[in-house]
Amino acid sequence: MKKILKIIFLIITLLILLTVGYFLYQLYVVPKLTKLDVPTISYPRQSVVYTYNIQSNGSTAIFGQDMPAAQVTIELEKDMKAIKSSGFDGMKLNYNFQENNYLADRIVLRASQQGLYPISVLTGHRIKPKDRAFTSEEMTEWQKFVRDSVSANKNITYFWEIWNEPSLGMFKYGSPEEYVQLLEATYPIIKEANPNAKVVATLSAEGRDNTGFEDKVLALGGGDYFDILSFHPYGANPYLQEDQIMSAIAREQALVAKYNNKWSLVIGEIGQPTSEVSEEEQARLGKFVYSEAAKNKIPVTWYYWSDQRLPKGWMWSEGNANWGLIRFDGTERPIFNAIKEFLK
Repeated sequence: MKKILKIIFLIITLLILLTVGYFLYQLYVVPKLTKLDVPTISYPRQSVVYTYNIQSNGSTAIFGQDMPAAQVTIELEKDMKAIKSSGFDGMKLNYNFQENNYLADRIVLRASQQGLYPISVLTGHRIKPKDRAFTSEEMTEWQKFVRDSVSANKNITYFWEIWNEPSLGMFKYGSPEEYVQLLEATYPIIKEANPNAKVVATLSAEGRDNTGFEDKVLALGGGDYFDILSFHPYGANPYLQEDQIMSAIAREQALVAKYNNKWSLVIGEIGQPTSEVSEEEQARLGKFVYSEAAKNKIPVTWYYWSDQRLPKGWMWSEGNANWGLIRFDGTERPIFNAIKEFLK
């Protein structure tokens, strides 16, 4: 009997060691072995934001829906395969300062394994009050965060955005002068950590932009600290308004021309929830955006991929997480079919 128990103990120990070894291999070795070719294009032609919310509790997780924690990686791989097979070549997500970005690293890894180019937004933490710049201590921590994030992903992430919508109240980073200081403090660190990286800045987040933020940043020399100029041509109720889309494209093209075409121009985020319009109208407006962007040869990033990875009733007006190309039940919204011709 003792001999049998000893054998069982050895088998269990071996299984534990194999499990731990596999986990460590996936955690530390696979990311170093995974590589994406340095992109030959200035920015992914068509990309999509991957929005998610996860809550872990031991062996279970809430990743939009309750599931075993081990299932999360499988679901991530499914999503990245689906995004790639749909015709997207880029996937955008956030890296949050002073937060655990373990899952972001996993998503980026799975995306790159499918041949998707990650577009990673280096953005602020929730502790920092809105509408102010970093303190000197925070800036030092921020620079370390940037260096560590870019270095860890230097073989798979070539597009890094400095802050999300710094001109808007919800995400505002101080004054134009202070945002230029952030660019100046961040840009060289990204380039040092990955010389092949492209740096993105979103200076306008409205279709009809009256903030003056963009002009001020560029007048202060901020354009020396990014490679790609992004804009988010959102209106208000509804978010997509045809006249504002067209005027924003014309405005940004004129701005780039004014600075001798120094930067590539991209629509870094655009979307429309169905809490404001019908699904059919969402599809029509989405197709209009893609059509106008295609005419002007401007890459588009749609906000966002799927409602499935968010808690039901999450976030937006009337409690709906309803911006996704995929509904919460896993079915495609009409907009998905409407834009497929542009994803080929």
